[in-house]
Amino acid sequence: MDKLILLLDRTAVLFIGVAVGAVIGLAFLGGGETDEAVASAPAPIVLPAETESSEATPTECAVQFNRSLTNSLAEGEPVQIGVFGDSFGDGLWAALYRSFRGDEDFVVHQFSQQSTGFTRYRSMNILEDIEDKLDIQPIDIAVLSFGANDTQGIYSGGSGAEFMSAEWQEIVGGRVDAVVQLLRDRGAIVYWVGLPRMRRANFDAQIQQQNAFYAARMRELGVPFIDTVPLSVDENGQYAAYLPDPETGERTMARANDGIHMTGQGYGFLTRGLEQRIRGYVDNARAEAMRERERRGEGSEQAAG
Repeated sequence: MDKLILLLDRTAVLFIGVAVGAVIGLAFLGGGETDEAVASAPAPIVLPAETESSEATPTECAVQFNRSLTNSLAEGEPVQIGVFGDSFGDGLWAALYRSFRGDEDFVVHQFSQQSTGFTRYRSMNILEDIEDKLDIQPIDIAVLSFGANDTQGIYSGGSGAEFMSAEWQEIVGGRVDAVVQLLRDRGAIVYWVGLPRMRRANFDAQIQQQNAFYAARMRELGVPFIDTVPLSVDENGQYAAYLPDPETGERTMARANDGIHMTGQGYGFLTRGLEQRIRGYVDNARAEAMRERERRGEGSEQAAG
């Protein structure tokens, strides 16, 4: 007898953080909330998938230098960065916005939306939402982070699939692939930011399953996966509300009281390496754009001679 699966859009469990999750790291910018829907089903067996290092590699997103980006740089236009995700994505956007603020070479757009996820398409279709946003604001670089709302089953095509079952992975994987392809078709390179260690053991087990799933999926797609777990734990690899500042070493409150989100500084800890990676990639792309302009200039001179 088939198991009856209780699925989707379950009543959200509201987590109250530091001053409402330190306004999920947006206190220094204003606006934003912290409510996040989180399911509480028992954690299944962890998938045997490896995560990739966040260290820079010779290529980004299976493309050495994205043509759209080099064209923008050659014209002296700023690099357009879009951050997509749920409320955790809100915090990542805030941190990246603060990191690039004042730098005229970069513009960081907030495309994240709370209480969204790849299992919640009855509430909002992420692919359609991203497509609508790109129609209004094209981007060169996309930063994605989802998962805190997806520790639940999924209902699609008249049937249900349990969290992390083969059917679940097929449905979610297909939706993720479509989003990555859309972004690439629109001329953007893509980064996926994994979720950090969570305080509640059962929830953390589910999140780490998703991290493994997404890391493997991104590896197949040639998308850099930024592993944030090592950046969110103490010396014993355990959840820690206070973490040393990467620059000063000072013990700093990095997690909101809900045990899920980060504080404003905490999000900055997670995005510090990503910011450097983006800057490095853009610097290399800018150099390539200049070389191409020089080659075109040389070709014109030769033709004139």
